[in-house]
Amino acid sequence: MWGGCSSTKVDTSTKVSDSVTTTQEIVDWSNRNLDGEAKPQWLKKLVKGNDTLVRQEFGITADYVVKYSVASTKTRDSSMAASRVNYNAMRAEELKTKVVSEAAATLNNDGYTEATSNAATLAKVDLSGHELVTQFYQEILTVNKETGSQSKEFLCYSVYKISKENWANTLKGFLSQVIPSIPDSEAQVKMAQTIQSLYNDTAVSKEKSDTEILKEISEKLDNAQTAASKPASPQASQAASDLDWMKALETGVGLLLDVAL
Repeated sequence: MWGGCSSTKVDTSTKVSDSVTTTQEIVDWSNRNLDGEAKPQWLKKLVKGNDTLVRQEFGITADYVVKYSVASTKTRDSSMAASRVNYNAMRAEELKTKVVSEAAATLNNDGYTEATSNAATLAKVDLSGHELVTQFYQEILTVNKETGSQSKEFLCYSVYKISKENWANTLKGFLSQVIPSIPDSEAQVKMAQTIQSLYNDTAVSKEKSDTEILKEISEKLDNAQTAASKPASPQASQAASDLDWMKALETGVGLLLDVAL
């Protein structure tokens, strides 16, 4: 049994239609019986891109890169398992976004950028050396303020560490699947040379403001929903599967930052 602290009510009233509003409340969480915080500072900082506190909390040294994943399901155990599964999907989305952005800026050719995007959608992420450090769950109670109906879900965050060498290998492996799709040898060389920029963009901690992170999540959701609505394609299928973790992230960040989404 988990005990020790009272629940943490968060003012996150969310308009879900013209006539229905809901509130969400964190009623249980990891280490609650040990007086742990429902919304630890290291987790708040981590979702905003700053890994300093999580490094201090779990002894992660500077020669490692820190990444995380999130999932939402109906039970604690399944949320913990789904969060680990979603780690692959979140890294794939992260790398695809960065690689396509680099292609657009470096190659200056719409056809090549589209080819890069298609290949990046199908590329696999090598997770060799990605080590699970900790998991943190929150049980969320959602109440419909008009009907009084209630539902519960569990959010779980999984934190990973990756040596800088292994992270560089992950990037190289991803790029090696994408570059052959570009039908020009000179453009392929230019794309290969973006590896340092990709590393800097993905391995270095950069804290974002509340406004920036909320906007980023909203844009991810909008883009995924748009892609998922298009005719059947690998991109549409991937976007549809990404919606689950994106919605979980939206809920989690809203609760952590005490904002209505």
